Amino acid sequence: MHDVPDPDHSSLARILPNIRTRFPLAARAADGTPRLYLNSAAGTHMVDTAAEAAEAAGRTLNPMPGKVCPAELETAGFQDRVRRLVADFLNAAGSDEISFHASSTAALFNLAFAMRERVGRRDNVVVTDLDHMANISSWETVLGEGAGCEVRRARVSADGTLDLDYLFRLMDGRTRVLAVTMASNALGSIVPLGEVIPVARLKAPECVVAVDAVHHALHGPIDVRGIDCDALVFSGYKIFGPMLGVLFGKSDLLQRLRPYRVETNRSEPPGNYELGMLNNAALASLEAALEYLLWLGREASGPGASFAGRRENFVFAMRAVAAYEEDLSRRVLEKLRSPAPSGLTLYGLTDPARCAERDPTFAFEVAGQTASETKKRLWDGHRLQIADGNHYSAAVYRHLGKPALCRASFAHYDAAESADRFAAALDDVVRTRTR
Repeated sequence: MHDVPDPDHSSLARILPNIRTRFPLAARAADGTPRLYLNSAAGTHMVDTAAEAAEAAGRTLNPMPGKVCPAELETAGFQDRVRRLVADFLNAAGSDEISFHASSTAALFNLAFAMRERVGRRDNVVVTDLDHMANISSWETVLGEGAGCEVRRARVSADGTLDLDYLFRLMDGRTRVLAVTMASNALGSIVPLGEVIPVARLKAPECVVAVDAVHHALHGPIDVRGIDCDALVFSGYKIFGPMLGVLFGKSDLLQRLRPYRVETNRSEPPGNYELGMLNNAALASLEAALEYLLWLGREASGPGASFAGRRENFVFAMRAVAAYEEDLSRRVLEKLRSPAPSGLTLYGLTDPARCAERDPTFAFEVAGQTASETKKRLWDGHRLQIADGNHYSAAVYRHLGKPALCRASFAHYDAAESADRFAAALDDVVRTRTR
């Protein structure tokens, strides 16, 4: 990088107080209730400027973009500016590869619908049990049930990672889609897409690789050209911003497909993939959230450092986040494993030495308690807010055979003390449970 040292775990640790001032709900709920929020996998805190930007856009921006009046020209320029910022975040080739949607789920369903004429009954699509259901049900419903092609499901290994050998055995020359996640929404396991996609290209040359990056987008850098995926989604509310879905698609792919489209809407990408008017307030909030990440990179790089451009800035920021969160993961696992209290089961990668292979998301259960009971005890006794349920993840109920699990998830605004507090609270809940 240009005059910037590689980030390490201390790059963010030394500026954590500054980071936390950017998140008004980091320590207390809106009603003032003290809490430790450990549910960032379901939705991160919104950074201060993202909330402010949404309000400002609602007050000042013309709803409709256009080419004549100053107000509509301003809106057109604003929307293009946000696309270009997202393109830099993902390392897309251009802003025409970025479209905006009500959610990532909606984006994936529209993408699947757009492929309906490119598959037949002799074809197959491959999904994985590690994925969020948005990247499973969209393909099962539209291409499986709708187009009649075979849906093949890749399994999860005993350690909570994707079984790559089995995945590759499922693929062949008739595979038209590989739908795969960047990281598990339930278990935090990262999929090594740099290894998966080249093999997928050899096994299935006509395959479209669709990546769900919603869970991983806040935890590390994304490079769509580096991994060579055809499509990728992420959500604004998982990266400190608004409820909004973002779809990247390679330009040549988007040109070939036929998405949902009102006849009078624009006929070319990315506009023809967008249903209805864009939500300017949400786009302004997304822009502010991404600009926060640029701020984070500048702050973490230290005095005198400089970046060659926004892409380099994004990469540094997200590498710093990954390094810091790897330490958080290690701290959690070491606390819970030394020794692990009897009655606690952790799922997924539990070896602290493998923290680089996971995001700081931890699935667990306490013997003799339902997931909702454990969640209630952590809240009532310790003011810890976690998640319970299936987390929209096939891995929970298909691979593990569990209808629900507890999940605690961290982000870079969490302090090391948060990991200690979580481990201590969970230890207390386990040791005082009714046997």
